[in-house]
Amino acid sequence: MSRSALSCVALILFVSCAPKRVESPLEKAPPSEVSRARALASSGDIVGAQRAYEAFIISNQRTTEADLARLELGVLSADIGRCQSAIPHFEQALQSADQAIALRASLHLASCQLQLGDPERALETVGPVAGERFPAEEQALLWDTAVIAAEQTTSADLGLRVLDTLIERGGPAPEPARRDAAVQVLVEKLTIEETVALVDELRPGALPQVLASMRVLRHALQTQDPDLVDLSAQALRSGDAAANPDVAILLARADEFLHGNPYVVGALLPLSGRGREVGRQLLQGMQLAAIDEGGPELVVEDTAGHAAQTSEAVESLITNQRVVAVLGPVGSRTTEAAAQAAERAAVPLLSFSASDDVTSAGEQVFRFLYSPRDELAALVGTARARGLSRFVVLYPDHGYGRTMERLFDQEVAAAGGIYCDAVAYPPGTKSFVEYVRTVLETSCDVILFADVADQVALIAPTFAAEGAWSIGGGALPEHAEREVHFLLPSPSWSAKLLGRAQRYLQGALVALPFYEASEASLNQHFRTAYETRYGSAPQTFAAYGYDAYRLISNTLRQGNQTREALSNALRNGSSLTPVTSMDSFSPERTPANPPQLYRVRGSLLESVD
Repeated sequence: MSRSALSCVALILFVSCAPKRVESPLEKAPPSEVSRARALASSGDIVGAQRAYEAFIISNQRTTEADLARLELGVLSADIGRCQSAIPHFEQALQSADQAIALRASLHLASCQLQLGDPERALETVGPVAGERFPAEEQALLWDTAVIAAEQTTSADLGLRVLDTLIERGGPAPEPARRDAAVQVLVEKLTIEETVALVDELRPGALPQVLASMRVLRHALQTQDPDLVDLSAQALRSGDAAANPDVAILLARADEFLHGNPYVVGALLPLSGRGREVGRQLLQGMQLAAIDEGGPELVVEDTAGHAAQTSEAVESLITNQRVVAVLGPVGSRTTEAAAQAAERAAVPLLSFSASDDVTSAGEQVFRFLYSPRDELAALVGTARARGLSRFVVLYPDHGYGRTMERLFDQEVAAAGGIYCDAVAYPPGTKSFVEYVRTVLETSCDVILFADVADQVALIAPTFAAEGAWSIGGGALPEHAEREVHFLLPSPSWSAKLLGRAQRYLQGALVALPFYEASEASLNQHFRTAYETRYGSAPQTFAAYGYDAYRLISNTLRQGNQTREALSNALRNGSSLTPVTSMDSFSPERTPANPPQLYRVRGSLLESVD
């Protein structure tokens, strides 16, 4: 193959070589009888010209010269409005061995079919010649036939294919505006399923594909279909269409839909109804973090603690606000309600549920809170590291207490400890002498309190009264009979507990993801800023909200500005210096590190390394 031919092939692939003009050698040097027929037609003797053509055809059957005469006789008939008579001549000329004559016959046949009111057949006929280049007058006829047939046809997909070919190889359109309007009309005639199929078939970057892709993208955004948004957006990016302002706006909407707006973070919180106090604390922590960070806008939706309202709220955040991530909701039931939409749009969802299995709601669900199992594992593990091995739990006989008893049993076994019989008491018990004596009858000396701080303030002195003391080191009091070791999960702690029972809790281990009296500089700043802004000391959920917003803001600043990139970065351990223990996620989308443990020493808690 010659170099020039190779160049042309390359140009066809990337730009398109102009096709060779359709022209038969016979047209330049026709037989004398054909020349005479042409002359008669030019002089206005139409009947004489027709007779001359017909006589030549009869005398020269089965020749290319006769095919030329048939073509020209057909054109003459069509020009005087007799397409019905012209069609048989064109159909015979279509069989000519002279390719140029056959191609011209197809063009004029299509024109007649259109004039006779059959745009579908006209498109079928003109389709194979749409990529040819005719002399100027016939090229104009090709454009007119294709565009008008496309405007009138019900076969919109065929019309688009014909115009796609014509736009590629048919040279400049005589009426670009009309051509563009015809393409637009055809695209609107298609069903959305037909349009989707054509996006891959039409020429990338050409007008038909661009308009078809734009229609598909608008539909996909409206119906919230991420796969279709991605498909149509890729098609629009495959050419130069993105330079068009309308296309650029659509692509920006697609990017926000697929990847989220890195300047907007959503929050799903119970701001009314049950749980509203937790929601208020979380929101205040997030708002304070937004002020400190100067990070993304925080858009808040109220779940009221209801699954149905949560579903609507998360759809609004994802669809209308294009949030890059969602902080919340609170609880496993509402997290499950939000997970489906988050999964579909690949939006990371940082749940404030402490349920161990909340991440099973979806691959985009991250558990930001420590679970009871997390706290028990840390408490038991630390006790075992100190040589303690015999464990017992004292718990109220209700749902939380029974759950803690079951989990404690499992964690003691996992750590290689010995688990004594658990001791349960009725909820609301005020005198614990009987139950403490039952505990002390066992040989176990590591006691888990699985109740709230107010109850712990009653239980701990009862142990001392029965001769069992928890000490922070040194010798037991003279009247003490034995040493015990207390374990407190976070619900068993409050800031007032030491004021009421510190003498009896010395040396106790406390799992505390957030310690309100921490002397760390960041914690001091958080505490001061929170008290200044809201007039009260921050509680645990306020601290969780503060850290959750900061983790997202910090990860976005590191360049992870799409939903997918943000989610991957969180899974891979993106971290920050927190006010809680929660500084990063594990690949399983749970807190990467155990909750901080403290030991009671005097009137304060000291960190356990």
